[in-house]
Amino acid sequence: MTRNEHFAFDGLRVPVEIHTGPDRPLLYLPGFGVHPRNYREGMRRLARHFTVFMPDLSFRTHRDLPDNVAAYRIFAHDFALHYAPEAPRAGHSFGGLLALLGNRPAVALAPMIPIMAGWPRKVGRAALLQAREYVGLEGARGVGWAFHIFGEYVRTAAIRPRCLFSAVSETLGRIPDEFLPAAPRSVLVLARKDRLYLQREYDAYLSRADCSCVETRFVSRGHDWPITHPALVERELLAALDGSDRWGADGRAQS
Repeated sequence: MTRNEHFAFDGLRVPVEIHTGPDRPLLYLPGFGVHPRNYREGMRRLARHFTVFMPDLSFRTHRDLPDNVAAYRIFAHDFALHYAPEAPRAGHSFGGLLALLGNRPAVALAPMIPIMAGWPRKVGRAALLQAREYVGLEGARGVGWAFHIFGEYVRTAAIRPRCLFSAVSETLGRIPDEFLPAAPRSVLVLARKDRLYLQREYDAYLSRADCSCVETRFVSRGHDWPITHPALVERELLAALDGSDRWGADGRAQS
């Protein structure tokens, strides 16, 4: 069963989808500007195992959004504090980065990371990613998703560019210390066919993190696999979180 509420944050009235399942909470943070509807099949599957709380900070829903990563980070903290303070956090792309920056165990699915590259390279990679999805290399869901998100991003870039460019710009050209994983324990599920972030860039990012608190897993998919392959979301999150249940409040393994 799914129910809907609203959460107030800094002048925003944020819709929240609650996919009701067992008494085991999980916070799920969507990709940057992405509407929760794109994740619903995966959330329905996860609701067999968790009660999932997912906010809507999409370009489609909001006329205004935070313009920096710090504000999104505060939102994620306040949202968690309100709904499930002790729950692990999971997320895709930008949502994965926010999960990594939190104070609870995190599962980051193909997370956005800061990279030593600028906008031309970022846009070029995004175009290549979409071309793969348009021709069906990520399955039937990938085709529909590519058309949907292209329209959302173009519309936002034309009408509300601050909502799109400001926060993403902070992740380009350097790897700031404040964007390194802060979660007491993190699992990164990376996509071997990712066209937005290369393995060497993940390696550079993680080389600055506490490796004793980070585990890396891989799936043979593209960057948007949490949208295009919902069954894989269920499998990978269960595998990651079954291990995280053994972590204490400080993220250390429990005997």
